[in-house]
Amino acid sequence: MLRCNNTTKTNIRAITFCGRRAWILCLLCSLAFSGFGQSGWVKQQGDYFAQISIAGYQSGQYFNLNEEESTTNKFHQYNLYGYGEYGLTDHLTILANIPLLRTQGFETSENIWGIGDLRADLRYGFLQKTLPISVSVGVEAPLAKPNRLAANEDGINNINLPTGDGEWNYWATLAVSGSLHPLPAYVNVSTAYNKRTSFGGQQFKDQWNAKAEVGYQFFHKLWLQLQLGVLQSIGKPTGGVSFVRGDGTNFTQYSIGLNYEVTQQWGLGLQYYNNADWLISRANVYESPTLGFSVFFQKK
Repeated sequence: MLRCNNTTKTNIRAITFCGRRAWILCLLCSLAFSGFGQSGWVKQQGDYFAQISIAGYQSGQYFNLNEEESTTNKFHQYNLYGYGEYGLTDHLTILANIPLLRTQGFETSENIWGIGDLRADLRYGFLQKTLPISVSVGVEAPLAKPNRLAANEDGINNINLPTGDGEWNYWATLAVSGSLHPLPAYVNVSTAYNKRTSFGGQQFKDQWNAKAEVGYQFFHKLWLQLQLGVLQSIGKPTGGVSFVRGDGTNFTQYSIGLNYEVTQQWGLGLQYYNNADWLISRANVYESPTLGFSVFFQKK
C-alpha cells in the first residue's frame, strides 16, 4: 500500500512500524462518505492523500425528535465529496473535507443543487511508533447558501432544503489506533465534540460522537473494514426544527467497506452504511441506506 524505504523490510505476516503506517490509507478510504476520517496516525511531512467519492440515498422513513417513526414523501440526497490530507510536519497533518456538489429533494418537490460546507482540521500525532494517538481541532465553515427554497408540486408551498446548515461548527477530536499484530489488521477508536453555534436566531445543540473501526487485509490488496459509531445531541431543541440542519439529531451508524489497491498510488473503495437504534435511538433523521464509491491517490 505505502512503500517503505529500502532499509525497512515489510512482511504482512510480521508487520513492522512501516507497515502500520500504511494503514493510514485504508483508514481514510471509507470515511469520506460519512464525514471526517479520524485515526491516531498522522502523515509524514510532504506526504498527501486525495480522494473523490460519490454517495447517495433515498428514504421515506423519518424519525422525529421523540424518536417516533413515520412515513413521508421520499427524500433523496446525492453527494460528490472531496477529501484530502497533507503532512505539514512529521507530527502535524492538515485535513479537509467538502461536498463539492450536493443535490437533494423530495419526490414531490424540485431538486436543489449546490456546494456543501467545508470542514478543515489540524491533527497532531504522538507516540506514533508505539500506540499512535492524535488530537485534532477543526472548524466547519458555512460555505453553502443557508436557505434554498424548493418548489413543491402543489405550486403553493415551498420547502427549505439548504445544502449546508448555515452555522459555524468547532470540533475537537481524540483518536487512538493500533495494529493487531501478527494479524494483517488494525483497530481504530475516536471520540469528538462538535461545538455548534446559531443561525437565524436559533441556537443549535452541541453534538458528541464516537466511532470504532476494525480492518483486515486479504491477498495483500483488498481491505475489509467494519465500523460502528454513534452521534448524540446534547439536549433536545425547542421550537421549529428542520432535519436538514441536524439539530437534535441522534443515531447509531454502522458500515462495511471494501478497498482495493490497484497500484501503490491509486485505489478504489466501495462502502455501504446505514443508521439504526442499536446504541442510541434515532431522532430527527431519515433512515439512510447509503452506497458509496471512491477513487483515491496518495503521494509519499
